Amino acid sequence: MLNRITISLTRASNHCIVSAIYTVFKVIKPEELLSEYLYLYFQRTEFDRYARFNSWGSARETFDWADMCNVKLPIPSIEKQEAIVTIYHTLETRKRINEQLKESIKPLCPVLMKGVVERMEMQTVEN
Repeated sequence: MLNRITISLTRASNHCIVSAIYTVFKVIKPEELLSEYLYLYFQRTEFDRYARFNSWGSARETFDWADMCNVKLPIPSIEKQEAIVTIYHTLETRKRINEQLKESIKPLCPVLMKGVVERMEMQTVEN
């Protein structure tokens, strides 16, 4: 299921978050709340369900800036936020490496299978 709440995080030196309604906001106390932690929180399917439940409008669901300001956030210590962000980046890096490995192995599979088949045929002839 795709999230309806579209949100983005810039990795520029001045981190900011941009929502689909073009509201740009910035964490004003980065020593208390990491923008990447906030971004990850907003990307959760649970937040998406919350936003849908609390949205308004008939033709198109709306969850605007005022609604975002009413969200109650669990804010762990900055160390825990950093750990969560690090775990996320590690997972994403491993996913990317895994995909790269799968792509690099693809051309080798037919060659490896040919070798296996030839070896099996040789063993069959020997027996």
